Amino acid sequence: MALSCRSCCLGAPVLNKDGLVICLGEVLIDQVVDTLGRRQNYAGGAPANVAVALARLGLPVGFVGGVGRDAEGQYLIQTLQQQAVDCGGLQHCDAPTRIVEVTCTAAGDRTFGGFIGGATTDFADTQLAAPQLPFTSLSTAACLVTGTLGLAYPTTRAAMRQAATTVQAAGGKLVIDVNWRPTFWPDVTTAMDLLRPWLCQADVIKVSADEAIALWQTADIDCLKAQFPQADWLVTDGDRGCQAVLGGYRAVVPAFAVPAVETTGAGDAFLAGMLYQLLQHDWQFESVAQLTDALIWANAMGALTTLKSGAIAALPTPVEILSFLHTHTGKVWTMGGV
Repeated sequence: MALSCRSCCLGAPVLNKDGLVICLGEVLIDQVVDTLGRRQNYAGGAPANVAVALARLGLPVGFVGGVGRDAEGQYLIQTLQQQAVDCGGLQHCDAPTRIVEVTCTAAGDRTFGGFIGGATTDFADTQLAAPQLPFTSLSTAACLVTGTLGLAYPTTRAAMRQAATTVQAAGGKLVIDVNWRPTFWPDVTTAMDLLRPWLCQADVIKVSADEAIALWQTADIDCLKAQFPQADWLVTDGDRGCQAVLGGYRAVVPAFAVPAVETTGAGDAFLAGMLYQLLQHDWQFESVAQLTDALIWANAMGALTTLKSGAIAALPTPVEILSFLHTHTGKVWTMGGV
């Protein structure tokens, strides 16, 4: 399943630093099943996790997505609002809110099962309507953070494309988390033709090593950069750490060794940490050392998120991040780095 976009190169837009960060995509219920078969519902969805993580760091964040007119949808709205995420872009749909079954091992690793209550096309996140997008907010956004799952559904796909075009036309960045989940696609064979032009539009692409191997048969960051050269790249690899090619610099950073309880949301916390540091540095690090510090910060956020169950519930606060970094690096950190 090879993808490439060697011929498409976008110019670097000027970042609107004072705008919202807007996260667009799925907000859903993760029904986590532990090793004893016990089930617990948690608020989740990769773009929603990123939104909450950024809000906890004090950034102005808005969320755009679809929820059902049901108890689960109301719970998700309340969860986002309680975390200071602007929900003006949420759309209420007649379809139910998506519930995903997540099975965890004793080591904290997760496996995504099926959907509870319907087929993948039956849920509210498939019905995000482009005409109802918050265009004023999008046109002043610092960046749009989104994924790829919505591309599987024509209505949401059109909304994603319109949102990205609006943000980039106004000088904002498009950040795409690949978040490859085949179970969300009604027909996986159509995914490749939809992913390629979408990733061609990205300013930053974040992917896990496992996802990269599934899509491109390699997790080598130079090979990935060659596939989509217009984008900066972030590659996470679980307990093996992360690497980045960003703004002309490259860095590789090991992971923090922690007793993981559940890994759901760790990659989302990592991405939020990198976005926070990029925004603190006007989207351009001045050295490899600055990029390395940003990756260490992002790794800390990811590690902390694995220490509790539930992606949103586990996302760390600034105090927790700074304390963790001091303990594990022996250095005094500020919100902008070392």
